[in-house]
Amino acid sequence: MRLDEKWIREHLPEDVRDEDLDVFSGLYLDGLKVMSYGERGDPDTVHYDAKDEEDLRWWQLESICHSVGKADNTKTWRWYRDHAENGRWLYIEHKTYDYNAIEDSRLPGFESFLRNLKYGFPAKEWEKRVQEYVALMNYWYVTPHWDYDREKLCFIEISDSKEHDEHANIIEEPRPGSVIKIVD
Repeated sequence: MRLDEKWIREHLPEDVRDEDLDVFSGLYLDGLKVMSYGERGDPDTVHYDAKDEEDLRWWQLESICHSVGKADNTKTWRWYRDHAENGRWLYIEHKTYDYNAIEDSRLPGFESFLRNLKYGFPAKEWEKRVQEYVALMNYWYVTPHWDYDREKLCFIEISDSKEHDEHANIIEEPRPGSVIKIVD
């Protein structure tokens, strides 16, 4: 797939500009359509249908922002899932933590993506992506638990709400007796 590599690198944060931009394996262009090769004889499928060349460039930049940079995995969650028994999770609890929640492994990648995107994306479009990712982080909460700090470029907790299931039933996880180890 052809890239306007100079334009894309200019729209990336300095710390990731020199990274490999080859993130489009299995995709090719057919005019303004990004096509995905068919799997085992299946027909090729449209992966993205760009309106024009500029739309294609913004889509490519957004796709690259998912793949460049390092996610910050240094934050500590209060609870980590250890293993399940009889269909219930057992947890390890940290006495000191950054997030008063059960580990959500998506958060560092979401933060990295939004930080990368902020550098070169139009402000209104970036804000739309922030709202989409805040909604993803809050999907399992009845009352929103997460927001995004637009200055520090990271997710922040805004409530003590608990996760729920797809029927909005409150799940008191970790429930009494489900913490198998407490660590510093």
